[in-house]
Amino acid sequence: MFNKRLGAALKGAAMSGAMAAALLSTSANAYEPGWYFGLSGAYSSIEDSDGKLNTSLTSTTPPTEEEIEECLLAGLPVLGPLLNGVVGGLGVQGCLLTLLGPGTVTPGTPGGSTTQRLPAAPARVTFDGGYSIAGSLGYLFDGGFRPELSVAISENDIDVASVETTAGSGLISDDGKVRTLRVLANAWYDFDFGSSIVPYLGVGAGFQQADLDLDDAGLSGKASGLVYQAGAGVGFVLGDATTLSIDYRYIVGDDMEASGQSPTAPDGSFTSSKLESEYKSQTVGVSLRRSFGGTPTDSDGDGVPDRKDKCPNTPKGVTVYSDGCPVDTDGDGVPDYLDKCPGTPKGTAVDAKGCPADSDGDGVPDSLDKCPGTPRGVMVGPDGCPIDSDGDGIPDAYDKCPNTPKGVIVGPDGCPAADADGDGVPDFMDKCPETPKGVAVGPDGCPLDSDGDGIPDYLDECPRSPPGAKVLPNGCALTGDCRKPRPGEAVDANGCALDKNFILRGVKFEFDSDRLTEPAKLILNEVAETLKAYPTIKVDLEGHTDNVGTDAYNLGLSERRANSVKTYLAGRGIEAPRMNPVGYGESRPIDSNDTEEGREENRRVELKVIE
Repeated sequence: MFNKRLGAALKGAAMSGAMAAALLSTSANAYEPGWYFGLSGAYSSIEDSDGKLNTSLTSTTPPTEEEIEECLLAGLPVLGPLLNGVVGGLGVQGCLLTLLGPGTVTPGTPGGSTTQRLPAAPARVTFDGGYSIAGSLGYLFDGGFRPELSVAISENDIDVASVETTAGSGLISDDGKVRTLRVLANAWYDFDFGSSIVPYLGVGAGFQQADLDLDDAGLSGKASGLVYQAGAGVGFVLGDATTLSIDYRYIVGDDMEASGQSPTAPDGSFTSSKLESEYKSQTVGVSLRRSFGGTPTDSDGDGVPDRKDKCPNTPKGVTVYSDGCPVDTDGDGVPDYLDKCPGTPKGTAVDAKGCPADSDGDGVPDSLDKCPGTPRGVMVGPDGCPIDSDGDGIPDAYDKCPNTPKGVIVGPDGCPAADADGDGVPDFMDKCPETPKGVAVGPDGCPLDSDGDGIPDYLDECPRSPPGAKVLPNGCALTGDCRKPRPGEAVDANGCALDKNFILRGVKFEFDSDRLTEPAKLILNEVAETLKAYPTIKVDLEGHTDNVGTDAYNLGLSERRANSVKTYLAGRGIEAPRMNPVGYGESRPIDSNDTEEGREENRRVELKVIE
């Protein structure tokens, strides 16, 4: 039944809104400063509330103990009929005294009546949902502030009204209504971001009259007092002058009161009752608002209202799009009225004047410039790169030798580069600028090392050492390697020297002495590390001299020198049993003793691997 009433109320509100919109047909804008009129319909819910029941009893015949006992036996269901004056033969005063507790007695006159005022009893009122219809008149100020005067009526059914007594809960009424009339002054604020959806919130205060009827309890009353509300919602702009919104309100008013007096009972008793209840309500509904007094504001006079204008400061006379921004035909971000190059192709970067950007100022737009960082003043070609007449890689602006022949390597100044060691790698690129003449080098100017053992090929007697093998200073591993044969040496099927003798070049001694030179010690340090990598291999340390001096002297000197090498290597951690020093004197020359260079070659130390 209630749903039908609510539906009818909402339908009526919608029809009223449509009629109001038709009547208010003057030109206006929904979100421009001006007056507006609104109608709304909503679902209304009153919060279940606590209250109190005040009761007075007037009786000419005090109740007997039997009546009190019978009232107690009847229990709580008799409370409702008692409040309506239907006692069924029991004394009203006695039964209510039993249920509600003792009160204050006002003695009557002889032969008259006695009044019993009972203490207030806690009450509870539960409400059904209802409806609310409201009309409003307001004014929207620039910026979103919206003061408003509204009038609303609402109706809700009472589901149950009950009272708490000393004996338990009792029913007061299960049929009643609450009707309210509210007049409110509201202050709303719209959060207008220029779109068709506008949220808002605000508060209000005013006056409310509530009619409270509990039909089956004989209680009714009118309660007037202050009322307050807080609310929020979302508005949807439907046109230049119409806004539909979804609204929420929370309403708090002064307490409601209903009072009544039961008919005279057979024993001459009657009751006077007053029910007090709180009022807190919530509503959710829709409203239709129509503006009728405002005109759209267009600050820059471009024909687009400020609310929709994304460029509100456009100069006078400039052609704009529907959003109020100046027309930009070529889409380069510079409006036509400022664009000095209005036909720029799509995607081309432009400067503030709308012309293709040329960040280095060389006359070639960035979109075509392959060298966009060219210094100022440098002559460039059509691709924006500096001109290099002789093609040596040095732009003419920096080339001190602009006519260098093709293929000649040049330095940073454009002139042919110096190559001090003649290895074909210019000094400015050469990481090994003192490579001996004729030595093959790599792109960095350093001698080639084919097997990567750290010994350049021109010094490496074993240029194909196994990968990762630890080698002697001559580039040979102690086992599994292939030494290049010396003139006249026997070779195997692979062309490798059969002897496992390795000359320790650079291991020299002081003149006519067995004392090692400092450079010799550095070489022997490397020899020690190689021997450590082959811990099972034993070696002969062979000493050799030239033919200067007697054979006996040279033999002794070579033996002493071989022992000095053993002693030094032992000091570097090589086990002495692994090393056998041998002196051969001048008996095994490898070069002629007729020249100083030959004798230098013959004064040597060799390391021989013992199989």
